[in-house]
Amino acid sequence: MRKPDWQQFALAAVVTVFILLCGWFSQRFSGAIDVTANSRHSLTLQTQNTLAALNEPVSILAVLGPEQTARDAVTELVDRYKALQPNITLEFINPETQPDRARELNITNGGELIVKNSQREQRLRRLSERALTNAMRQLNRDGDRQIVFITGHEERTPDGQSNSDWTLSATQLAQIGLISTTTSLVTSPRIDTNTDLLVIAAPSRPYFPGEIASVLQYIGEGGNLLWIIEHANKAEGGVNLSALSLEFGVEVLPGKVIDTASQTLNTGAPSIVVLDRHTNHPINGNLTSPIVLPGSKALAITPLAGQTILPLLLTPESSWTETGELQGEVRFDEGGNEVAGPLTLGVTIERQIGDNTQRIAILGDADFASNQFIGNGSNQAFLESLILWIAGDDQALEFVTQAAPDTQLSLSNKAIVILSGVFLLGIPLLMLCIAAWLAFRRRRA
Repeated sequence: MRKPDWQQFALAAVVTVFILLCGWFSQRFSGAIDVTANSRHSLTLQTQNTLAALNEPVSILAVLGPEQTARDAVTELVDRYKALQPNITLEFINPETQPDRARELNITNGGELIVKNSQREQRLRRLSERALTNAMRQLNRDGDRQIVFITGHEERTPDGQSNSDWTLSATQLAQIGLISTTTSLVTSPRIDTNTDLLVIAAPSRPYFPGEIASVLQYIGEGGNLLWIIEHANKAEGGVNLSALSLEFGVEVLPGKVIDTASQTLNTGAPSIVVLDRHTNHPINGNLTSPIVLPGSKALAITPLAGQTILPLLLTPESSWTETGELQGEVRFDEGGNEVAGPLTLGVTIERQIGDNTQRIAILGDADFASNQFIGNGSNQAFLESLILWIAGDDQALEFVTQAAPDTQLSLSNKAIVILSGVFLLGIPLLMLCIAAWLAFRRRRA
């Protein structure tokens, strides 16, 4: 029996009102559930804690051209921050239509994000949650972390232009508030008390006694240290840092480290070590890819009272210290002074100096952070975590942006063959069979 017309009109009116109410609510309220792997479309707990700790309003100036895609990406990310911290504001500046404003802000080419509060600012050249959160963390700090490199002994420097220098690394570290400077202990014997971390980056020329005294005084007062050894510490022909070796119980072994497991990766040089298994250390907690170490030196460790020593970089058993020429067939000499793996390439030391905890890291390779190799594997991430840990900024190590497992599809050769057969042969044959069957039925009909 057909329903009366008024019931149909009432039903249509109810449906129309319901749709209009849904549209009205969608404009005023929003909600989302992130079901992606690692919740990569949600802000991490570390970001949420950083936003909760902000003590004053933060403004973000996005200096971008008219490209709508780039602007949408910035807006989408910043909106997530604003949902948790309303004191964040976003403003776009087009350098093409606002050149005076761009010059006033001293903008570099290619786009930039300026994150600032009433006292400080941070500038970002790349857009990511980690970079933006680190910038906001820097705004809340009392000041930047000061990293001081000792110079004058042919060390690696943060402002040099050669492939072996650390210029690119220093630039990346500066983006998260780790500012690198240099000092000469000849002209400035007293190391600044504001130094958060002193770096001795693989010197190859001897230290003067007065310079050694300055370093020992800094260490004796509880200063943190990153010491990279690539040459013998003994006075005869070395860098004459035996006093540091005695202080920490660490000495470099002769020869370069060779690892047969790394050679299967066709690294191009027998002395390149690739560590894809990381020790259980806070510094290595966030590493997701191997560390590439060219020309490493192994360390001999003597435990001393009052020191907590943790291994940081360890080679597998397939390694040894090669003291001969790296030509022809290179193999372990059991009867000589070569040492078989596993070998220690890096350690960290913690000890109490008064009421403070002093942190020291000693490595046998400086090339991993050089301009030539810093972009390989997890080298940049390892250096960043290393510096943050030594400087005592442990909270920054908790910020993890893990790679999601569903962003890449990896198929075995067998799976590729099966899928190719199904889509290139199986499905077309099935469609032909169906077509033939339908044609046969039509003829019979």
